[in-house]
Amino acid sequence: MRAVTRPRLLLFLVAIVFATALLTPAQRDLFVGDETKYGQVVREMRATGAWLLPTLEGVPFTHKPPVHFWLIKALTFPLGVYSTWAFAIPSLLAFAALLWLMMRMGGPVAAFVCATSLLIWGSAQTARMDVSFTLFIALGIWLMQRGRIEWAAVSIAIATLIKGPMAPVIVILLFALSRGGPERLPLRRIVVALLILAAIPMLWFVPAMMSGGSSYTHDVLQKQLAGRAVGSWVHASPPWYYVAHAPGFLFPWFILGITAIVKRWREQRFNILWIFAVLIPYSLMSSKLDVYMMALIPPLSLVIADCVEHVEVATHRANLAMLVALVVIGAAAPFVRGVPAGIPIKTIGSMLAGAAFIGLFASIRGRFASTIAVGLAPLAPLVFIALTLMPAVNELATTRPLIRALVAEHVAPEQIALYSCPYLWSRDMPPELERVHYVTPQSFAASGAHVVATSRRHAAEIGLRGFTKSRELQMIGKPFDVYRR
Repeated sequence: MRAVTRPRLLLFLVAIVFATALLTPAQRDLFVGDETKYGQVVREMRATGAWLLPTLEGVPFTHKPPVHFWLIKALTFPLGVYSTWAFAIPSLLAFAALLWLMMRMGGPVAAFVCATSLLIWGSAQTARMDVSFTLFIALGIWLMQRGRIEWAAVSIAIATLIKGPMAPVIVILLFALSRGGPERLPLRRIVVALLILAAIPMLWFVPAMMSGGSSYTHDVLQKQLAGRAVGSWVHASPPWYYVAHAPGFLFPWFILGITAIVKRWREQRFNILWIFAVLIPYSLMSSKLDVYMMALIPPLSLVIADCVEHVEVATHRANLAMLVALVVIGAAAPFVRGVPAGIPIKTIGSMLAGAAFIGLFASIRGRFASTIAVGLAPLAPLVFIALTLMPAVNELATTRPLIRALVAEHVAPEQIALYSCPYLWSRDMPPELERVHYVTPQSFAASGAHVVATSRRHAAEIGLRGFTKSRELQMIGKPFDVYRR
């Protein structure tokens, strides 16, 4: 492969990978968990006309800042409240912008690695705000590298309004670890940048505190900020959690990523410090989710791109090792137990093993070919799932079974109570189900419900005397029951 064709080929492949991220939003519903919760938040914003303070069950939603919900709400006006596109477009746009930024920072190899990192690729198709958060952190650090620290502060302030204060924590820690970044800046400019970083979020937070009152301010400052900081010393997961989970959240670039860090740590010191600036504070937090590590994938992509360009033998060996691992994983897939019915795990495993095996043959041409093979091989079964299995995935991961069960009860939505259940959302959900009641053990008796749905695990927490079980169902692999008076 001639050197002049590599950038064009990689750009073409990046475009193809981005296009595959457009396959699922037209077919899938919001998944149980954060997505259905965000669906309820946006639905309430539309119903009440609220902008300043998003709510959940009528109470100000303090877990996340509002920018992501503002974008989704704006998109629901042309697209509708029950359009998955309205929820996915912010992440897809952020994905496209992040790939452009990686191209600017590290060239086409960095963009390709970032595009094919499955944590980013998968999240780009969701209602979550993690890709947008990652984009504005990376943009801020790029601007900081170029000496445009005031504009960097604006970018980090936007990231703060998307997902919270970990954005300035990461960037300030990186600034300290790198001793001011690649270029020493006057103290006056640093102070101005810090003022900008504080002022922009306050333009929303001060009016929000005035509108939400003392209880809202208490929840944000004490529970969401101070509570999490204090909780950092009481670990639900150990500090080495992310190190142990790295093969998963860095898939399929774990082996080459470690190789690149070892081989290029002198030349890529700033980007490696960027990785640690993400890893260290999140490792100190008590609550740990793999998705939090998305913010270190851009610097890792830059380090990998540099390694691919300059360390031929080690890059090639790392890629071959990953491809062999993919063949083994694919071959072992049919022996995995507990796979839900309707998911052809044997076919999926065969596709992964076959794609990786083809990649091994293509890798004879060298490190660039092997890098392309590592990035594309895992996408083959995922694209197959997106094209053929989304109806089955919707049955497993969304609230469709619960919606179907509630409709079959033929009672007014006001007479339905949900306890310890996900928020209802599907593309064809009857709008009247927006009027069901989400209850607590204390409020259940006063709800006057004739039908109640609850997770089986928590059913004993509410008084079900006088109710008879009428239906059983499963969502996300967990049993739920419907009771009727």
